Amino acid sequence: MSNTPNISEVIYDAELPVMDREQIDMLLMVDDGEDSTSLVRELFQLFNSESAGKLDNLDVVCQANDLTGLRRIVHFIAGSAGNLGMARLCAFYRGIECAIDENRLTDISNCADVVRTEFKNACEAFIQEFGL
Repeated sequence: MSNTPNISEVIYDAELPVMDREQIDMLLMVDDGEDSTSLVRELFQLFNSESAGKLDNLDVVCQANDLTGLRRIVHFIAGSAGNLGMARLCAFYRGIECAIDENRLTDISNCADVVRTEFKNACEAFIQEFGL
């Protein structure tokens, strides 16, 4: 089994790296303090806690086949993930948005685990990258 999540109706580049080092380097340049990762660490902690709150509703949303609810969840997380350099998470979640908008993804009853797995993969990579 691959570590890359898959929902057949979702089109995105699964070969994207989990982390976009250029985006991360841009964040590091913003922080002028001695510990150049402090801003990134704070942003990640905020991202993780807010996203976890959104993902708490994921099972209910998917079981109810609430496409609008899933779109709201992934939209919120995708924007922040992109800013933090979580390239593949952002692309996958944007792909979910497009699949919903284009009526390619109409049954989300089995999507919760896949959505959660990519989030977990991205967070683990981020934690490893910064030793959090």
